[in-house]
Amino acid sequence: MTERDTPDGKRELVLVEDEERKKQWTAKPFSNDDGMANVVPIVHKDTLRRRKYPMPKAEAYIAWFDQTTKELDKFVHGKRANETEGAESEARQEKEDNRAQYTEPPFLPSEKRRVYFGAETPVLAPLTTQGNTPFRRLCMDLGAQFTYSEMAMGMPLVQGHKPEWALLKAHESELAPPTISSKANIVQGYDNSRDFKFGAQIAANKPHVALKTVEILAALTPHLRVIDLNCGCPIDLVFKEGSGSALLDSPSKLEKILRGMNAVSGEIPITVKIRMGTKDNQPTALKLAERLVLGGIDSQTMGIGPPGIAAITLHGRSRQQRYTKNADWGYISECAALVKRLRSESDVLADTVREPDERLQPNGGKIYFLGNGDCYSHEDYNDHVQNANVDTVMIGRGALIKPWLFEEIQTGQYLDKSASERLSLVEKFARYGMDAWGSDEHGLGMTRRFLLEWLSFAYRYVPVGMLEYLPPRIQDRPPAFRGRNELETLLASDNYKDWIKITDMFLGPAHPDFKFEPKHKSNAYDAETQG
Repeated sequence: MTERDTPDGKRELVLVEDEERKKQWTAKPFSNDDGMANVVPIVHKDTLRRRKYPMPKAEAYIAWFDQTTKELDKFVHGKRANETEGAESEARQEKEDNRAQYTEPPFLPSEKRRVYFGAETPVLAPLTTQGNTPFRRLCMDLGAQFTYSEMAMGMPLVQGHKPEWALLKAHESELAPPTISSKANIVQGYDNSRDFKFGAQIAANKPHVALKTVEILAALTPHLRVIDLNCGCPIDLVFKEGSGSALLDSPSKLEKILRGMNAVSGEIPITVKIRMGTKDNQPTALKLAERLVLGGIDSQTMGIGPPGIAAITLHGRSRQQRYTKNADWGYISECAALVKRLRSESDVLADTVREPDERLQPNGGKIYFLGNGDCYSHEDYNDHVQNANVDTVMIGRGALIKPWLFEEIQTGQYLDKSASERLSLVEKFARYGMDAWGSDEHGLGMTRRFLLEWLSFAYRYVPVGMLEYLPPRIQDRPPAFRGRNELETLLASDNYKDWIKITDMFLGPAHPDFKFEPKHKSNAYDAETQG
């Protein structure tokens, strides 16, 4: 940033291009020769394992965070550390108060790359196990504009665990700019050429874990669209350690984590994905959304503003529901309306003394709001965008059951894919899998495993031409049916042995004793999912 004089005699801060950083950006190769990006060299993982990797931004911010917490306890909550020393002078109190202010963090939210979410940018949700590189590539071929990595746990990343770092690899096609219509109302200053399609999602239970994870990601995998904090994962193991949806019950802690992530993430914007709450009939997302947009009472007292996130995604279920029952789009609409109203009120304050400090706002001054849950047709998508007032919709299981849902959204009509067309998508997945993991025995085994995981969802698709009514519902459980040909019947089978037969067509015969059980139960109609 630099200062300039205005005609009225005042001085203002202006964001300028850093030519040195620009040269470094253009000099970095986006992907390796094999087409994979965000591949971290083994030397960096070894340094992380030995705890030798420098994380100065995270350490500095954590120290600032500890100091401000102490000051807040002393001067806001009235908790004096040394009551026996008597009352301090006014000058002393003022000095201590000033030390508690948010002064010079490493990076300010307004310096982030600008992002855009709109009706023309349907988003593929971060999918544990299912959100692998071949499936993401398949969805992008069919029209998905943005993708996310599988959820990566923060502590294993900080410790340099290879399996966790493998989740952050992306294909070079995911680093291409999103396709956005020129007629769209693009946010001012948005540079499509500097945007990507691929973002990372992480989970962390403590501020220091989240901050160190984000600083490492910003340094080693700079070609990320956003870094998303998962606050919706319902898995018991994740919840019990305080990550995922457990953060919904600790809004102050969540706000501090997001604020710190923004401070150390460099140019990468920070987003968050939440659920309605942890328990049925006790939604907390409305209050949480307000806090994420405006900042909590403590933040307002200290004058440090909101945490500066770029987007909020709300899944319309509680943690207790997992994936049972229907997503509550009425509640999503309430939260979207709140965020929209708060944005409007912020616009009214523009150019007044009450205007929030631009340096503390996400780049562009707008927080996007995304809805998630049970989107299974272009009619669902359009209804949510138009009537629920969300900026766009994040699609999970709907894309697993029919990946061409993104294509339907683009064309605005149902596509009755034939069995041969659907089988060609399976073939494409197999080819992408061998590109990612190799065509040797290990690579074929990996491809078969993840292809079977996808088929455990894909069998639920009922051809549009056979439906009695439209639109279809993702929770509907159709009776067993015979397809319009033998291949269509095979693709609709719920027997894992038939799924293995399908993989044999492209990967060769599996071992006679090979068995498969889906890793996650969310592929079932009425089972309590474990992830």
